[in-house]
Amino acid sequence: MAAPLRHIPVTPLDELRACLCGHLEADTTAQVRLFQLLQQLRQMALPELGARLTKPATPPALKRFIMGLTAKFDWPEWVPWLHQVLQQESDLGVFDEGCAALGRLEIRSAREALQKLATQRTDPDRQLILRRELGVQDAQQTLGFFLGRLLEGDTNPRLAHQGARGLAALAEPKDLATLWEALEGTDALAFRLLLRAVAELPGTEAGPRLLKLFQETLQTLEDLEALEGLTHRLQVGARTAARADLAVALAKRMGGAFATDVQAMQQAFSAGETGNPLPPIERLKEQAKGPYERFVTEALAVLVEGKVARFSAMVTEAQDTSAKQQLSQGVTLNQVCECLTRQTLSGSLPAAQVVPILRDAFDRFSHSEGLDHAFCRLVPATEEASLSRVLAVTDPKRRTFCLDVLGAREEDTLVPFFLKAMEDPIVEVGQRAMHHFGKLPSSFPAVMELFQSGHPEKVRTALRIFTVNGTKAAAEPLMALLKTDVRDDLLLETVEALGAIRCPTAAPVLLDLLHDGKPARLQEALVEALAELATPEAGLGLLAKSSNLKLPLVLIRALEGLLAAFPGFERPLPQDTLAPLEQLITRCCDDREGEGQRLRAILATQHLYCFDQALYARLKDAFSDFLFDLRTKGDWDRDTNDRVAAVVKELGRRSASLSHIAGSEEKVRAQVNGLPPHGPNRATALLALREALQDPEFIMRTELAKELADFVLRELQRDEQDWRELARLCEIGGLTRQLELAEPIKEVFNRATGLGLRSAAKESLLALGLDEADITRRAPIRSILLLEPSAFFRKRLLTALGQGWEVREAGSRTEAEAILAEKPLDLVISEQTDAEGDLRPWLKMQVENRRCRQILLSTAARDTGPGEGWLMGVLYKPYAPDALLKALEP
Repeated sequence: MAAPLRHIPVTPLDELRACLCGHLEADTTAQVRLFQLLQQLRQMALPELGARLTKPATPPALKRFIMGLTAKFDWPEWVPWLHQVLQQESDLGVFDEGCAALGRLEIRSAREALQKLATQRTDPDRQLILRRELGVQDAQQTLGFFLGRLLEGDTNPRLAHQGARGLAALAEPKDLATLWEALEGTDALAFRLLLRAVAELPGTEAGPRLLKLFQETLQTLEDLEALEGLTHRLQVGARTAARADLAVALAKRMGGAFATDVQAMQQAFSAGETGNPLPPIERLKEQAKGPYERFVTEALAVLVEGKVARFSAMVTEAQDTSAKQQLSQGVTLNQVCECLTRQTLSGSLPAAQVVPILRDAFDRFSHSEGLDHAFCRLVPATEEASLSRVLAVTDPKRRTFCLDVLGAREEDTLVPFFLKAMEDPIVEVGQRAMHHFGKLPSSFPAVMELFQSGHPEKVRTALRIFTVNGTKAAAEPLMALLKTDVRDDLLLETVEALGAIRCPTAAPVLLDLLHDGKPARLQEALVEALAELATPEAGLGLLAKSSNLKLPLVLIRALEGLLAAFPGFERPLPQDTLAPLEQLITRCCDDREGEGQRLRAILATQHLYCFDQALYARLKDAFSDFLFDLRTKGDWDRDTNDRVAAVVKELGRRSASLSHIAGSEEKVRAQVNGLPPHGPNRATALLALREALQDPEFIMRTELAKELADFVLRELQRDEQDWRELARLCEIGGLTRQLELAEPIKEVFNRATGLGLRSAAKESLLALGLDEADITRRAPIRSILLLEPSAFFRKRLLTALGQGWEVREAGSRTEAEAILAEKPLDLVISEQTDAEGDLRPWLKMQVENRRCRQILLSTAARDTGPGEGWLMGVLYKPYAPDALLKALEP
């Protein structure tokens, strides 16, 4: 049976989201992949990066890492995201990195953002940082001074970047002609910095110049591409035919504009010895434009003069220079495309003027990712004729790249386009289109129309989309279809689609269909879908059904699915299932029933976790006999021998370990009962308990795990504990793998101010199976106290909150203390000060006394001091109601 579909992100945007959810700061492999994705997505990655920058729950380390990306990807489109986050960023280190990131962009809009921040963030520390970024150039110098430094380019990059910062401060629209003139003859670095400065100038004057530069660069690249083909033909062809080839090429290229000279040249060639084609060729040489025309006229003149050696050298030289110029001109085209895209999206250039030019270039030139990116980013989703050009691209890699750019737009109006793209003759390209299609908001209703149409081919298309995308919302309709009298030719595809979705509630439906009377392919699909669920219900169902199943491939997959549902000693196989499990293993290993599945069955048992020492011993003996037989046969395979020997050794180790479990558990219980209630020895005793639980030879049964979890819950409720004691309790809780400890440990993590306690709590949460997003995600807020001296603002906040929360209000800390003493609440929204002075120490005390979980400051004071664990965030008055609702999101 075919391998199951991969349930991993396959589109670049989804891969980027997955990367950003990991520990990027410490994972160099993930960082390399992230850089690759950013090079592919370019500016279309910024909404994902910016969303994490502006999200209050994002860890400061991740924010600094994202801001640091501007050193490698200095896109001007960073500016609004950085400005937005820096307006309210409380962490001084993050603020410093964000200002440095804006400074590294070296453009006008970034400097304007820094100037706005200088008027908004007026505390001394931030003013010092802002003055550093704004004072990098000498205010006494002129535009010419900084332009001269910028033109140093690659010979002195430090001065070139200093000049770019100076231009960001001094360049005005009236300087456009000067800057444009300076572009001529610059090296790569100076050209790039100057082009960015030109594109950043206000007004619409730069747009037409950029369009003209785009067309000139594209024409040069086409000439170089044609020149490369011509020189290759001349290099491998006969020298006697070279003159005729060049004459034809020249007539084809310049015959329209200079018909008289071309005809004179052709007549001279036709006259043979009496003709003199050199004068018309010289006249054509004077009119030649571009590398192609210049080479053809010069080479033809050299051949007419009989300088064969010079001609050979010219061909070789043209090949070398053509390759170098194609590389540099390709970089230029990418940079111009970025500028055109930015100007179009900002409104400086009308899209109706840019898109037709890009569309024409898209058809003419196929070797520029920058051009493809710009066209696919700007082409309107309603222009079917323009989008059809993407589907007509002959190169599958280029077609896939364009699909990725269009898919990253995630525009709902692209549904018809992706429906057509899914019919691509290359299967991988069609599946990529399906993945992008599945991300669009209205894709599911569109596919459901196909699914409910009753037309077999349309239903099959919908099933294929559900299978490739793993569409979770399709699980219920698919289960409903399986409960009906579905057509036999669609039943298999429906089961495969449901298996790809991995919906746990589908287990009963799939199990009802699984029996020996079904076709072999359907049985395999059913057992594959159930095995992929890896849930106890699916695993035990497979075991119960296996006694009536006969196909070897079905039996072995049922065994693997059963063992996958119980992946460790924290979730061992129930004791009453061990007898039928042993029977299933025996059937799979039997040469008659298993039909060659013995090795696969033996290897599967390395994932067997149960508390039956005798079963481990019996399996070890049986597999040892197989190993002995294997060694005596002529087709003995060393790799197979080593794999089976490893399984036998592991089964023996687990059997031996089980004999020590009871004694180890009693020792652990004695340690728990002997813990001092308080005092300096308590932290040491908790550390000894943690180390006992971390012993590699110790296996924790479910009963002991629950006992320890209850112990940790009780101890976490105690007041006045040392941070070391809390850290050890969190670590013990993580070792139990009991999910009910997640929220209590998250509270410890959120309240912790010291690095040691936060680190221990975070490691424990990761051990419990939470990821970074789960750890930083707040528990839902249900009850709120408004502590606001101003009755007017309290009323405004009450109106903004509406009916979605249980809200109480207080005008002073005395009223608030009475409310909190009566009943603890989830959140207090408070001013920073009241009539009695600073409220922050009092608010912190309420969190420490567990009268509320977190505090959200609602204040007009801009200097709120450093962020703390108990402080959820700060809203600066005046703010819109939407800002409050966004801050309350989990």
